[in-house]
Amino acid sequence: MRTICTYDEAYAIALSLAAPQGQTHQDVWAASGTPTVLADAVRAFVDLPPFHRAMMDGFAVHQDDLESTEELLVIDDIHAGERSASVICPGTVVEIRTGAPVPPNTSAVVRKEWVEWTSETSIRLLRQVAPGESIQLQGEDAKAGDVLLARGAVVDGQTRTVLRAAGVRNIPVFAPVRVAIVSTGSELVTSATSTLGAGQVYAASDAFLQSTLRQLGVIVTDVTYIDDHPARIEHAVSKYVDAVDYILITGGASVGDTDYATSVIRKVSGSPSLPIERVWMRPGSPFLAARAGSTTIFGMSGNPAACFVQFHVLALPVIRKSLGMDAPLFADHAVLAEPIRLKPVKHVRFHRATASLSKSQLSVLPQAGQSSGLVTGLSNVNAIIRLDKQVYERGEHVPVLLTKTANGRLF
Repeated sequence: MRTICTYDEAYAIALSLAAPQGQTHQDVWAASGTPTVLADAVRAFVDLPPFHRAMMDGFAVHQDDLESTEELLVIDDIHAGERSASVICPGTVVEIRTGAPVPPNTSAVVRKEWVEWTSETSIRLLRQVAPGESIQLQGEDAKAGDVLLARGAVVDGQTRTVLRAAGVRNIPVFAPVRVAIVSTGSELVTSATSTLGAGQVYAASDAFLQSTLRQLGVIVTDVTYIDDHPARIEHAVSKYVDAVDYILITGGASVGDTDYATSVIRKVSGSPSLPIERVWMRPGSPFLAARAGSTTIFGMSGNPAACFVQFHVLALPVIRKSLGMDAPLFADHAVLAEPIRLKPVKHVRFHRATASLSKSQLSVLPQAGQSSGLVTGLSNVNAIIRLDKQVYERGEHVPVLLTKTANGRLF
């Protein structure tokens, strides 16, 4: 008898099976195309900015000359990356460029359009300026030792900019997660150059699994295709145990005569029953989860549409936890663009949908067909709606899980 649990129970159990979070250090200045997550807070190494600097092209002036109508002598000309040896006194100014350190005794930087040249070496102010005009003070943005990013922050191009500017080099991050994918099914054809035989289909599910994982910085170590043969499936799965953090098996998770994933996972995990073997959810009720050694194994549907839902609502949150990306699921809500009428069952339903943002309002449109046998709709899906009752009206707010943005990147 298979263990059946509710979706929320399955979600909690799956999270408890997460592979431990490893830690490593990363060079902020090294090229990186994937995001990582901070394993500890990072502090500024230097003040930001590290000196008082000009925020406009213009002239650095003394406090006594902010309201002057007299000619002022230009005694120096400095650019970004240079430091003036001149000390400004009343009656003198220094021409300065954006980003350059302001000289001692500078009270303000007067924009060049606010002055007129009266000779080759003298200017006159065309307007009064306030103290501090167009000067950013040292440490105004951050002081050395200030926390720039907290534990759990995603390190991407934007945050790397902050860290580099603050003189940070090495940061503690969660180590990459390693995942192996095993796609099972005698019906799978794995090459587009091969002609489909009777009862055959092209292998497809590993495509979205790989792309989604790699966008998160996960290392997909291997993708293996195995026919419906228990010994060969067991061999393929066994070789990854303790070699990767997660094994994702697609196909064979149900109870048919050629569905071997359950027996294989039971065998490699050394347990006669699995923590999760079936879930009260549609689609994707046959879902398997267990630990084998240091590896977490998930068994999902071979059907791409059902696998898509299982992956996003059960497997991916666990992998994200190992990455340090521990965010609540279905935390967003959207306005339903059309009513939904469902048959009364005990299952939680998950509908594939398209979410869009208009005038700060997130709305969601369910796909016209929700059968797990329909795959073409995945080309437009960027959200999954959680449905816990049978009747929903248009305009009602529903919990959604956003799976990607309009340009294809993950939310």
